[in-house]
Amino acid sequence: MALLNRLPVARLPWLAAIALALAANQPPALGNPVSAPNGTARRELTPSASARPAGAQPVVVPVPSVELNRYVGGWYEIAKIPNRFQRQCARHTIALYNLRPDGRLSVLNQCIKRNGNVDQATGLAKVVDPVSSARLKVSLVSFLGWRPFWGDYWVIGLDDDYRWAVVGSPDRRYGWVLSRTPRLDDASMASIRELLERQGYAWSRFEHSHP
Repeated sequence: MALLNRLPVARLPWLAAIALALAANQPPALGNPVSAPNGTARRELTPSASARPAGAQPVVVPVPSVELNRYVGGWYEIAKIPNRFQRQCARHTIALYNLRPDGRLSVLNQCIKRNGNVDQATGLAKVVDPVSSARLKVSLVSFLGWRPFWGDYWVIGLDDDYRWAVVGSPDRRYGWVLSRTPRLDDASMASIRELLERQGYAWSRFEHSHP
């Protein structure tokens, strides 16, 4: 029985965090993707190569806008830049986000560890750019309600139908490819790789996650 079915819908994923759960080889889809007028990929406002000095790395630029009421829900981790806080995760990494009355997002990241146990991390995300809602800060550490550590969570790629999303940070230290379903088609993955390279990311740094 999939663990996702036992998670409260009102909880959410991680920032560099992401949660997961299941014990089957074929995890169920995380709800019905929200439909949109078309399925074309959203264009990012990445500076063109001609606008940068020769040899200069492009600036990481978030998408023009994110509708948080469509972004919330469940996401599967498709790929990521390896990081220390996910070292224990072996497979089935998911993130669950939910919009709170105060405008912040609750976050639940979950995965299955190598020993088969479920690992969870709960946190909070806040919007730091209310114009676009594409730049957020996420905290997964709380001391009696005090959150001293916040990390950048920038949505730098987003499908028009909110089928997939790419999350990064301005220093390119972190990066995730998220999807509403356990797998993405080749065309979507090609679009994601292209946008990451336009943002100055090396695709070779990303490792594919086990669904």
